[in-house]
Amino acid sequence: MSTSPAAVPTTPSLHTGESYQEKAWRKFKEQPFVPIGTLLTCGALIMATVKMRQGNSQSLNNWLRVRVIAQGATIAAVCAGTYAMGSTSGDESKQTRQLDEIRAHREARAGKDRKEFEDRLKDAEKQWKETEDVLSGRDSNTKIAKGDSTSPSVQGQMPQSTSSRPGASWSRWFKWPWGGSSGS
Repeated sequence: MSTSPAAVPTTPSLHTGESYQEKAWRKFKEQPFVPIGTLLTCGALIMATVKMRQGNSQSLNNWLRVRVIAQGATIAAVCAGTYAMGSTSGDESKQTRQLDEIRAHREARAGKDRKEFEDRLKDAEKQWKETEDVLSGRDSNTKIAKGDSTSPSVQGQMPQSTSSRPGASWSRWFKWPWGGSSGS
């Protein structure tokens, strides 16, 4: 199951690895008046501090008024942005639900695939152990250790001797011309 990047919309979250600069730029694009108002407020406060150190009280009062106006405009921008984002939350919640459904479907598919893989792995391990036991002569389910090669699971896999008794061979029945036997 492959999905194209265009089919799955991307939304920023804590788990995307978004840097601070990327997050700040995204927030600036969403509500540009909030960071501008914040910078104006800070600038007015800095200028008021400079004028206070210089002892210029008239200019200090002007910069403090500018700060209050900039701060009020920033708060208004935050409220307007919140209201605007709230009116489009229905679309976003639908999109969020779709993403959650896609994520749940992927997780279910991954769990199913993982279970199938584990089952195949267990079957392979079982077959490997049976083959290893057969090749080493330790198979308890077949009669290979007793010399019977009629087991259906290993027919044609391993050549078997004609007899499994120790010392039993054709030379045991053969008498050499000089009177001895090679078996004893």
